[in-house]
Amino acid sequence: MRWDADRIREHFPILDRDVGDGEPLVYLDNAATTQTPEQVSSVLAEYYDEYNANVHRGIHTLSHEASVAYEDAHDRLAEFVGADGREELVFTKNTTEAVNLVAYGLSAQRLGPGDAVVTTEMEHHASLVTWQQIAERTGAELRYVDVDEDGTLDLDHAKELVDDDVEVVSVAHVSNVLGTINPVRELADLAHDAGAVVVVDGAQSVPTRPVDVDDLGADFLAFSGHKMAGPTGIGCLYGRRELLEEMEPFLFGGEMIRHVTFDESTWNDLPWKFEAGTPPIAQGVALAAAADYLDDLGMDAVREHENDLAQYLLGKLAERDDVETYGPPPGVERSGLVSFNVDGVHGHDLSEVLDDRGIAVRAGDHCTQPLHDVLDVPGSVRASVYVYNTREDVDALLDAIEDAAAKRDTLLESERYHDRLHDHHLTRQDAGRLDDPTFRKHSAETSCGDDGEFHVDVADDGTIDEIGFVSQSCAVSTAVASLLATDLEGRPVEVLAELDGRVEELLEGQFPDVRRECVVGPEDVIRAGATEHLDAVCEAVESATD
Repeated sequence: MRWDADRIREHFPILDRDVGDGEPLVYLDNAATTQTPEQVSSVLAEYYDEYNANVHRGIHTLSHEASVAYEDAHDRLAEFVGADGREELVFTKNTTEAVNLVAYGLSAQRLGPGDAVVTTEMEHHASLVTWQQIAERTGAELRYVDVDEDGTLDLDHAKELVDDDVEVVSVAHVSNVLGTINPVRELADLAHDAGAVVVVDGAQSVPTRPVDVDDLGADFLAFSGHKMAGPTGIGCLYGRRELLEEMEPFLFGGEMIRHVTFDESTWNDLPWKFEAGTPPIAQGVALAAAADYLDDLGMDAVREHENDLAQYLLGKLAERDDVETYGPPPGVERSGLVSFNVDGVHGHDLSEVLDDRGIAVRAGDHCTQPLHDVLDVPGSVRASVYVYNTREDVDALLDAIEDAAAKRDTLLESERYHDRLHDHHLTRQDAGRLDDPTFRKHSAETSCGDDGEFHVDVADDGTIDEIGFVSQSCAVSTAVASLLATDLEGRPVEVLAELDGRVEELLEGQFPDVRRECVVGPEDVIRAGATEHLDAVCEAVESATD
């Protein structure tokens, strides 16, 4: 049956709105958060309008109705991923909390010096950072499976890493940057042969394709409601019952206890053992409705629709010499997202160009800074489709990125930005590095992918002799760096260490709030560098005196 995206769009009122200067919304940021159909939002309203009450704590009618609906929601989400009943399905706030719950529970049982955790170079920070912290606290080793040039995992490398020391293998089912669909079953078989448990990040897979935990070989699976046409503030953790029963909770309080004395406590049955405090009742009930909605569409059909649009976009981008895409090439099945960069146009700038045309995408590192280091780019632009998107949406994106550099320059010339920014963008985009500066300061990586470094030469009298910089940042941030370099040369280094609002003064407050980080970022960097320099000078003087 032909996919009827136009009919589906009628379920999502937000898609009828205009943004910016009256441009129709083209929503292509679904890998971050999908929109919510009326079939789901109406369930939220019904809960609050008709039976809003706390669960499992009252014998009155509303509490009973809320409790039944909440328990049924567990059953429904368990069914959606092939779990064996509600006992294996824990509600959390999101995928991040679900991964943390597993990591802390397993670390107490399984991890210590001499043990290892295997994960991959393409993991989301929610997983990668969590296992980093667990490794530091337990003394376990953390190993990463390499990503090949085609955006797939190096399975031969995985076979080398998964040995008898490995207790946990943690992998994203689908990469949120590359669109790669990972061979989770093969990795799970490797892990189980080594006696390890398998934790799967399903944030990008559960919303977009049929997922069955038995078919995957997953011992744990984490996913989020807001990426599958559901509400924010709720996620799910599937866990094999015997493993959940062995694990200790890491949140304590009401609901998750069975009996409490002044000396000790015992825990409630699954899944309530892991749901401390008042849970996300309305969100859970609405998430069950989202599962119903997606099953009515058919998850096989959702997967085919996403892949079709992604292949169409990827093929069109591949025809362009000025675009670099990341992940598997055209023709290889992927999820409905494509990450790319346009030559000479920073992702943050391109995102603003697109937003002016009503097109919502995501730009930055997408919570995968190490993966972008592997790709050797500070960030990327990600367009991601869902059930309501069409080829017309993709065509709108493709049209908008034509002559992207010229469109960016036109934006910088507009009344939105101060003339000084446009002037510095044109005349001094990169002041270059200094060969032997007194000090240098690299910017901390930002979520939008800005990356740059100041080089500062201080004269013998303590004044700034010269400031240089190198930048892989957006046009606004680069122009601000140039503006600061010009303004601060000749001033005492102490002035740099005390900078606070200087850029805003120079620009007379004329910049959009949405770009505030781009405007104030360079000032923060050079101030931090000057402060560190002065501290080092003071320490050297004190050491010489001693």
